[in-house]
Amino acid sequence: MDERFLLMIPGPTFTEQSVLLSLARVTRSHVSREFEDVLRESLDALKKILNTDGEVIVMPGSGTSAMEFSIANFVDQGSKVLNLISGYFGEYFVQATKARGGVPVEVRCRPGLGFRGKGIRELVEREGAKVLTVQHVETSTGVANYIKEIGEEIKNTETIYVVDAVASLGGMEINMREWGIDVVFTGSQKALAVPPGLAIIGLSKRAVELIEEKKRELFFFDGRRWLAMMRNVRNYFSTMPVNMIYALNESLKRVLSEGLENRYLRHKVVAEAIRGGLEALGLNIVADKEFRSDTVTAVWLPENVKFQDLSNEMMRRNIVIAGGLGELTGKIFRIGHMGVVNPNDAISTIAALERSLSKLGYPVKLGSGVEASQQIFNKYNL
Repeated sequence: MDERFLLMIPGPTFTEQSVLLSLARVTRSHVSREFEDVLRESLDALKKILNTDGEVIVMPGSGTSAMEFSIANFVDQGSKVLNLISGYFGEYFVQATKARGGVPVEVRCRPGLGFRGKGIRELVEREGAKVLTVQHVETSTGVANYIKEIGEEIKNTETIYVVDAVASLGGMEINMREWGIDVVFTGSQKALAVPPGLAIIGLSKRAVELIEEKKRELFFFDGRRWLAMMRNVRNYFSTMPVNMIYALNESLKRVLSEGLENRYLRHKVVAEAIRGGLEALGLNIVADKEFRSDTVTAVWLPENVKFQDLSNEMMRRNIVIAGGLGELTGKIFRIGHMGVVNPNDAISTIAALERSLSKLGYPVKLGSGVEASQQIFNKYNL
């Protein structure tokens, strides 16, 4: 495989040259006015994408560290946390809850299914849950949970609503203010199309107030320290990754320049076209139609096709796909279609998949998947 490979995985995603070049800028002091201006601009852009009238925190880390921050600042010893689990990464919330001394109440569904709003309020009230957690997109299965419906169900309760948007923010709509979400978090390397290294947390006004009113036994993840530093970088606590913020800022400019509605539509159409191509090849998608995301698609492997063999064939054609996680290891493959992904990327992926499957003995009518994908793009005039 040469350097012209195409990353069709659920992250890290392809990073545009202008974003990469931002990393090469001269590093300013992390407490300088010049850096603060860039950080402030980035935070304002993130507020627009999150639709929050609260605040945003950006720190060194990943989606996992953003998750721990989101649990540590709202879960006390003995607190009940309702964890809606639709796949591998839902389990992370359980582990983070236990690490904080909370009591996880686990509600699970089979791979391919997700959660809607109906019945959630009853669950919250019956369990006395202080916090509710859910993935917007469960990266391991390609399931999109109905976070708007869930938020509407538990509005006007005291339960803190936490959404893992690691595989969705920047590729699918999120409206914290209107949907009643208190905490949304992500990592930089997914639909925002920045290299790995930043943890991003959006907070509602209520979440900010709760962080500020209660002192917790936290150090690095102390929300009060991070809020203070976001408001003024001279409230120094931890050195910010200056050049990564430059890259984030450049990428956010590109996101807003494209227009959020246009960006979300592009993700939707690319997802639909990829799934159309897959189904034309006779492949079965893991997520039920009701729960399919616009950023990741998980696919059941055909009988007698091993993931490593398929991955190797795809890499020979300079396209990288992902395998299954947890109980789905060796049973599925995953295609990420988020960030700056475009119709040509989708068509290239389906074409390479046709040839790869044919090489591995799976009966393929070459061109059938590509034709199906092309028809969908043509319908949307993309």
